[in-house]
Amino acid sequence: MRKYSKKGEILTKAGEPQTAMFIVLKGGLKKSHKVEEVRHLKAGAITGMFHFLTKDPAFSTIEAEEDTTVWILQSDTFNQLLQDSPTLNQSYIQYLNKVVRQHAKALNSVRSALHPSGSTQIAFFDAKPYDSEAFQKVAKEGDYKVSFNFINHRLNKSVASLANGHEVVCAFVNDILDKEVIELLAQSGVKLIIMRCAGYDNVDLQACKEHDISVTRVPAYSPFAVAEFAVTLMMALNRKVHKAWNRVRDFNFSLDGLVGFDMHGRTVGLFGTGQIGKCAANILNGFGCKVIAYDVKPNPDIAKVLTYVSADELFAQSDIISIHVPLLPSTKHIINADAFKKMKEGAILINTSRGPIVNHKDLLEALQSGKIGGAGLDVYEGEQAYFYENKSESNITDDVLSRLVSSHNVIITSHQAFLTSDALRNIATSALDSVKEFTSGKKGDQLTNAVVQQYK
Repeated sequence: MRKYSKKGEILTKAGEPQTAMFIVLKGGLKKSHKVEEVRHLKAGAITGMFHFLTKDPAFSTIEAEEDTTVWILQSDTFNQLLQDSPTLNQSYIQYLNKVVRQHAKALNSVRSALHPSGSTQIAFFDAKPYDSEAFQKVAKEGDYKVSFNFINHRLNKSVASLANGHEVVCAFVNDILDKEVIELLAQSGVKLIIMRCAGYDNVDLQACKEHDISVTRVPAYSPFAVAEFAVTLMMALNRKVHKAWNRVRDFNFSLDGLVGFDMHGRTVGLFGTGQIGKCAANILNGFGCKVIAYDVKPNPDIAKVLTYVSADELFAQSDIISIHVPLLPSTKHIINADAFKKMKEGAILINTSRGPIVNHKDLLEALQSGKIGGAGLDVYEGEQAYFYENKSESNITDDVLSRLVSSHNVIITSHQAFLTSDALRNIATSALDSVKEFTSGKKGDQLTNAVVQQYK
């Protein structure tokens, strides 16, 4: 079918089923995607032939770069032609073989140029500028024999094939590493997954075990960074810094509605006392706060700076509650309507841990009723659809998130508590140390920062 497309018309969107192959007759098309360079297709060019037969999600967005005439061949039509014509079928297979060989040769040439001989190749997903800068700097200073393929796109089944030829994948909190993705990574030759974060609840550990893929994480990149940010949120909410900043931008210098309270003498409850909770306790002691804590495994090393109580006692006594527990089946939605009912009237809730620990619908109701005086959230359940990306021109379909963002007594940040130069350096060093151990022959629970649950 011949089609005339005006400049700017979208023929296919990345991620949507590719149902047609396009042949440019006149004009030009533009292919663009976050993980590849923009390609310009002129008259005679063909695109879409690899995906349209199976109707897989399109890898790129294709749009008319100018007024363009294209020939569109639908997948159903072409499949029927292949069935009816053995000659066409054979010719098409030969053509595909030729194209694949050409692409493989070109890809090998590029890899040889980019990756020095003997270096371990790392497919680095969801890469941000600060990630690449930190990892490249640490790799150079520490003389790690690694080379990076920085991929802007988050890891999922649509882009897992980009790990082909890499032994190591470096992933982050919002990457998808479910059973299907792990199988694809195994087929690509991946033997080690490095989580450049402390959490690993997004990784199918059983699938990794079945495919003999080791998994490591960064257990303590900088507890100071996260603890300091948690206290920052406490102070900002208590002293209404966010409201004052917005007012002054409009030259409104009134102080009405900006009354806070002294931190000195107030009770702060730490829900979890791991490394981050321990740091938070020390900081809060410096303010002169009374620090209480709840943990299923109390830490005797910090008994001098806090008092352990039950969860119910913590809820009832705390002016501020700060969450520092990992996300586990037992902690999902542990801060819910029942917990809010037990809290002090007007208490402030801080969460710099993991979003699903809090039931945000229940939180919204507690805020609206006045039971909770404020919330500082650096994490959010469902954050992977929004966090780390610019969504300022997008429709936000999460009603709870929209209402929380618009609440005057809520501060939401984009999972940035970890983001200091010190933490980034520590993350890179820990991750690359895991690679060094792996290349020395260690795997599984032999690795220092292994996620050992999968091997026991």
